[in-house]
Amino acid sequence: MPTLQFIGAAIGASLVVIVSSLLWPRITSQPRPESLSKVHDVVLETEAGKNLANTLGVTDENTIKPVSLPSLAASAAQSVVSTVVTNTQNTITTRVIESLSKQFDQLPSTDQEKFRQLICTPKSE
Repeated sequence: MPTLQFIGAAIGASLVVIVSSLLWPRITSQPRPESLSKVHDVVLETEAGKNLANTLGVTDENTIKPVSLPSLAASAAQSVVSTVVTNTQNTITTRVIESLSKQFDQLPSTDQEKFRQLICTPKSE
């Protein structure tokens, strides 16, 4: 079993190095380290490597602009905050409606009818 874990870890590490060597220009504007350059060159000699580079959109390194990590992080944070706010609003609305529904069910039938008339009767213009 440890042998299989070692093989799995080696394959996983290899994939990380390969993808990192291809995505380097998207991550930073710094020059690619020599070891990653060697891996990059070997990977691009294979058909699978060319296909992966094409899929990742890094075939022409001259046109690649690095992704701004601070703006990406800010965008992700804003998205998370927006999702949390929306979910909170939905939860509060649901709780209020449930509470009102329970209170309505506890009213006597005559009061329920008056309440229905107040809510359901269209406002005259």
